[in-house]
Amino acid sequence: MNENDQSYWELRAEWLKLRGCLFDPNTGLPALPAVIEDVRRRLEDGEPMGLIYLDLASGERLESICGWQTYDRLIKQVTVALLEFRGRSLTPRDAVALTAVRGDEFLVFVGPRDGQPLDERRLTRLRERLAEDLYSRLRLDLDNGMPQGIVVSCGSAMMHTDPTVRIERSIHQAIEEVRTICRRQRERRHGLRLNELRRILAARDVLIRYQPIVRLDDGLIHGFEALSSGPSGDIFENPEMLFSFAEETEQIVELERLCRLQAIRGAARLEAPQKLFINCSAHGFVDPELVSAPILEEVRRAGREPRDIVFEVTERVAITEWKEFRAILAALRGLGFSIAIDDMGAGYSSLQTVAEVEPDYLKFDISLVRDIHLSPIKRNLLETLVVLADKIHARVIAEGVESADEFHALRAMGVPFAQGFYFAVPAVLSGQAPLYLGEHFDAAAGEAS
Repeated sequence: MNENDQSYWELRAEWLKLRGCLFDPNTGLPALPAVIEDVRRRLEDGEPMGLIYLDLASGERLESICGWQTYDRLIKQVTVALLEFRGRSLTPRDAVALTAVRGDEFLVFVGPRDGQPLDERRLTRLRERLAEDLYSRLRLDLDNGMPQGIVVSCGSAMMHTDPTVRIERSIHQAIEEVRTICRRQRERRHGLRLNELRRILAARDVLIRYQPIVRLDDGLIHGFEALSSGPSGDIFENPEMLFSFAEETEQIVELERLCRLQAIRGAARLEAPQKLFINCSAHGFVDPELVSAPILEEVRRAGREPRDIVFEVTERVAITEWKEFRAILAALRGLGFSIAIDDMGAGYSSLQTVAEVEPDYLKFDISLVRDIHLSPIKRNLLETLVVLADKIHARVIAEGVESADEFHALRAMGVPFAQGFYFAVPAVLSGQAPLYLGEHFDAAAGEAS
């Protein structure tokens, strides 16, 4: 048989189809059906075996927070860590697998090593070492520059054979047993986090950092975006995790009220005409308190006017309550507040939202800005959107600028404003907010000349 034979290609197509059912294309790991026969034979031969189970999802909603591409990279990190762990602590016969292709539940089938019998105690030690290794290695790099440690739910169980039950069924029973263990871990962790979130809300224990939004032509600071997080060292120090959990537990409106209030109070350190940009989720934007008298009082108590405040509508969550949204939008404009659409180019951003909101600012997501000097498509797209923004009388802000090359490319394209770690990291304002970035911006501008 050669490559010119039709039967060759038919067999190859069948083989590829079968492989696609048995091996995960993202990690190269086998799925459970590909290893279960070998495990069954080892158990049938009387070999004591245990199972270590890892659930990457762990109730953290990681994929929805960071996106599927970043999540796939995280799954690959776990795969590398597991294979290295097998090389150090297990035997080549001990299988590392996924419960299913494209899954995020990992299975490690463990047998005796170096003549040492496997028992519950040794299996527990192996599981604990593996969990510690994963926690020390896994970090989720989010756009806010605060790497998030990952807690992987991990359970283990010895696999026992019963002459009245098929061995395959015993293997699946062991998997269900450790799934139950991990589910209880998640429930306990969820309860602790909910208690901590409630404590944060009751104690008003949020930290507000401010990141400058810079004019690219001269380095003057146009305004500051207020970025909120839990207290330092807390499980909610990472803003993405804090707000995601608050949304999951229906505490998002109360959390945003608190953060909004604290951010406005901090605006007393800003100089006119610097703007204060405050994030609002789709749920928070339809909160009637957003246009209440106490908000106006806080704005004026901070020495500001409504025209100094810009409410950012995040586009990572779809807007569904359009009637309420339009009413709040009209009320905010009537009071003199400005509106920005955040995260354009990511999540649920659409031209429909631009038409509905008629924004004063369009903030373009880091995914469009990252390496823009290397991507003609990104440059052409952003240039087109800059023209569109000009036509609808909106000003463009590029988010996530991290390099001199990105800065020069954006300025050459006529983007008026930008923010990102290249200019300044978010920081607590201990004194008056700066008006100009000083020598750093001068050096950056000099590189282009």
